[in-house]
Amino acid sequence: MADSRLIFALDIGTRTVKGLVMETGPEPQILAVAKKEHRERTMLDGQIQDVEKVAGVVAEVKQELEQMLQMPLRKVAVAAAGRALITVRKKAEQDLSPWDEINEDQVACLELDAVRQAQQSLSEAGPARDRYYCVGYSIYAYYLDGKKIGNPVGQRGSSLGLELIATFLPCVVVDSLLAVLERNNLEMELLTLEPIAALEYAIPSTMRGLNLALVDIGAGTSDIAITAGGTVTAYAMVPLAGDEVTEKLCSLYLLDFLTGEKVKRKLTAKKTLSFQDVLGLKRRVDRAEIVASLKDAVHEIARRIGESIVELNGGPPQAVICIGGGSMTPGITGELAEYLGLSGERVAVRSADKVREVKGLSRDISGPDGVTLLGIAFMAMRPKALGLCQIQVNDRAVKLFRGAGTTIGEALLAADIKFSDLCGQPGRPLTVEVNGELRMIKGETGRPAPIYLNGEPARIDTVLPPNSVIKVGKPEPGRDAEALIADLLPQQEAPVKRITCNNKEYSLQYLIYMNGQVVAPSTPLLDRSRVTWRPVRTVRDALLAAGFSEEQIALRPVRITINGKPEELRRGAVSVRINGNSADLQDPIADGDALDFEPASVLRVRDLLTQKRIPHQGTGIKVFVNGEGIILRGGEMRILKNGREVNEDEVVEDGDEFCLEEGGYTPILADVFKYISFDQHPKRASSKLITLINGKEAQFTTPLKQGDKVRIYWKDGEAAVSDSKNKIGAVTR
Repeated sequence: MADSRLIFALDIGTRTVKGLVMETGPEPQILAVAKKEHRERTMLDGQIQDVEKVAGVVAEVKQELEQMLQMPLRKVAVAAAGRALITVRKKAEQDLSPWDEINEDQVACLELDAVRQAQQSLSEAGPARDRYYCVGYSIYAYYLDGKKIGNPVGQRGSSLGLELIATFLPCVVVDSLLAVLERNNLEMELLTLEPIAALEYAIPSTMRGLNLALVDIGAGTSDIAITAGGTVTAYAMVPLAGDEVTEKLCSLYLLDFLTGEKVKRKLTAKKTLSFQDVLGLKRRVDRAEIVASLKDAVHEIARRIGESIVELNGGPPQAVICIGGGSMTPGITGELAEYLGLSGERVAVRSADKVREVKGLSRDISGPDGVTLLGIAFMAMRPKALGLCQIQVNDRAVKLFRGAGTTIGEALLAADIKFSDLCGQPGRPLTVEVNGELRMIKGETGRPAPIYLNGEPARIDTVLPPNSVIKVGKPEPGRDAEALIADLLPQQEAPVKRITCNNKEYSLQYLIYMNGQVVAPSTPLLDRSRVTWRPVRTVRDALLAAGFSEEQIALRPVRITINGKPEELRRGAVSVRINGNSADLQDPIADGDALDFEPASVLRVRDLLTQKRIPHQGTGIKVFVNGEGIILRGGEMRILKNGREVNEDEVVEDGDEFCLEEGGYTPILADVFKYISFDQHPKRASSKLITLINGKEAQFTTPLKQGDKVRIYWKDGEAAVSDSKNKIGAVTR
């Protein structure tokens, strides 16, 4: 008998620990059974309160089984209390490229990302973060562009969504079970929930078409499962069970808990019960009296169970099957039948030996309290049994509940790897407006992160073998979208016109603008640009498409500003001939035409000064010399184009801003001699040159201002001698 063919199952209950070893095969056979009670209340409502003491009782059961079999036990199947089960419903959505088909990896990533979000929301809502194990999930619905769809794989759309229900167990529940097993050198081969295990054994799949309620009344809790239409529709837990009856007995008859438990169990076997209370008094009480005293407690348990059944099922079921040690409490099935409005025979206790025939079934587990243990064993025989294992993810040890269909994706979820980090981001798209219509050119699809399982390439949905080692690399983003203007143009909408212009050949089809500028079809597209195009029809269209600028074609004046004031400059005339004949810019152009084109001359700063009649020098100042007015010119004008100093040869372009500054030279007295005829040689050696500005003596370097009155003459003794050749006239005193 090989170990691999044996199932070791443990039912660690609130009151007792039961274990069995079963040989698998076409006809399963129980080889050994052991059962031990907790000596203290080390379990409460199915939750381990004292790991060491519970581990001690488990050790006794394990040792007894090993002695019976004369072999060590290494792996075990166990169940967690149903009250520990937590379910979370979660929605997730992601944007898609509408041109790509949805693949299985995308769906798997979204599913597992939703589970991760559910786990995160659950952890954030509780006192301890990330303290839950995911033990499974089921898809409620997929959505494509907001509408339900059966299977999104192979479809196309802008968004993919889903809604799922994920099931979690608190780590405190699982870890306490693991701690008990580790102290007994046991490896968890299977973990299930007590109500699921009980359902597996007590209600075969052939019976699940009926609307039934299975109630496992234990010591601390009553677990409920509802079946209908061939499946399990709901689970629930009521925190009332056999312990409430025991505590009522202890209160009525002053008993310690263990004595009260013994008295309760004897109610089904004896008419008169003898016991000793905490004061040491021995008592004998009729069974009927005790049962009557417990009626209120039993009624309350039945009422709470009935309420939960009605709430889950939407009304009474067809029948109720009761299992568990608490189901043997006198009167509880009758109270439950009365609450649900069912006949007494529709609410019945189901013993393990009445469900199915199992070889080697002993008396210790043949009653209703053995159903859960047998269910655990039978579930461990299934190929998809859920067991806790340890794997490696990127060199980190990760605990994972692994069944036959557990995938790499679930392992990555347990390793807290975000699935959005596995998908390479697509390259940024190009969004352009083409003749008023919005167009999008998608970027390259990103490459997902490479995944290796035990050194071999794998996928997210690859099923995990035992002792898996997983390596996850980094995803690669896709390249940003690239395109040319030509990629947007229809090929057959307009004919290609082959012409010559100034003896150069051109093949023209469309006149294209991008953001207001004429561009060639080979121009790269810019994101968020506005593109317009039309077929080449006229001489103007042909010249622009051939690369001549609008300035060269003189389609509009050049608009500039001079010292902040808007101005327009005229362009020169253009000359156009088609096939030797004079033509206009709006004349049609045909395939094979020959154009001769003389573009408008380039405008320069000197043209600006000429058209606007701006002198090349500063305006100067007016002064009066010997009574006659003259104008003294200033220095050369300073010309700034767009903030940069330029000369008169600089090209003027549309939109230029000019600043014209007067020359910076200030006239002096010596400058007036450039404008007058004055004999600079005195007639007498004793003569002295007199220079006055506004009646005051001045030097040749004295600056002149607008309106100054200047007098210049020779002085000899008492007489003033002026130059007879002075064009301004004689100067007298």
